[in-house]
Amino acid sequence: MKIEEKERNEIRIYVDNIDDLWYLKNVISPGDLVFGTVFRKEERSGDMQRAKKTARKRMRVGIAVEKIEFQDFADRLRISGKIKAGPEDVVGLYQAINVGVGDDISVVKTYWSREDREMLDEAVKNSEKPQVYFLGLEHGLATFAVLRAYGIQGIASIRKRGDEDEEFFGEVLSTLKSIRSDEYPLVILGPGFYKEDFIKFAGNELKNYSVVQASHGDMRGIHEALKSSLNKLLVESRVSKEEKLVDMLLEEIKKEGLYAYGPGEVEKYLNMGAVDTLLISDTKYRKFENMLNLARETGAKIHIISTSHEKGKMLENLGGVAALLRFKD
Repeated sequence: MKIEEKERNEIRIYVDNIDDLWYLKNVISPGDLVFGTVFRKEERSGDMQRAKKTARKRMRVGIAVEKIEFQDFADRLRISGKIKAGPEDVVGLYQAINVGVGDDISVVKTYWSREDREMLDEAVKNSEKPQVYFLGLEHGLATFAVLRAYGIQGIASIRKRGDEDEEFFGEVLSTLKSIRSDEYPLVILGPGFYKEDFIKFAGNELKNYSVVQASHGDMRGIHEALKSSLNKLLVESRVSKEEKLVDMLLEEIKKEGLYAYGPGEVEKYLNMGAVDTLLISDTKYRKFENMLNLARETGAKIHIISTSHEKGKMLENLGGVAALLRFKD
């Protein structure tokens, strides 16, 4: 992501990758004014015919946001609402702005919160990091995935159809080349020595990779590898940090330790100054803005957790907000 500060609380945002769409989903709120390029149908009458023909006209409009739609790992963010700025004949009509990689939009807010700014700053820094790919291998199965800022996206899987490993390995290598360039780091994982057999088969055609031992060669193994302390890129990823925080919370709950969850309980401990770390899901953090303010006032650390991965969904099931505590009454 690249950003450009404009006038009147306006920021122009350039989308570099799919991760940026997730950050935008969290930054843009109903009531914001968003400018983007759209194509609207217009009617034209031919000189020789009375029948009207439909054409699509490119224009830049500003809409008052009513709805933001982003499916996990989708390649589009859909922002819809009523047109407030643009050609006179379309003002007041409803419009959706579809945002994808390579597009740019301008967002105007009455107030940019600290969380909004931090999200944008993180998105800019994330664009500078290398994209990490995974290849999970176990006998007769290969699983391909990529690490996003908000979760692990499965790309493809291949099962061995015959008895020969070489034919299977050849298909795995061909698929890997089609979805990943050597500039991007690759983590090869799985149980036993099957992954080493593939590495030996691939030879010099395999570059910029590391190997992690895992119990499985499928998505379970990939999630396991994400917790490996042997790979710096994985340890420093947003998803890895989020999953570890939720694991810490679950451990405190298990031993009846220093934890709180649910809006009522968490707000009580925030008012007491007892919260060390506040965890809020990406679907709830705007709803609980008062808790964010209390957390800042009392020096608590704040983490917005993506609900696109398993641990984020667990937090959502706990009410979307939880806390690790300094002390408990």
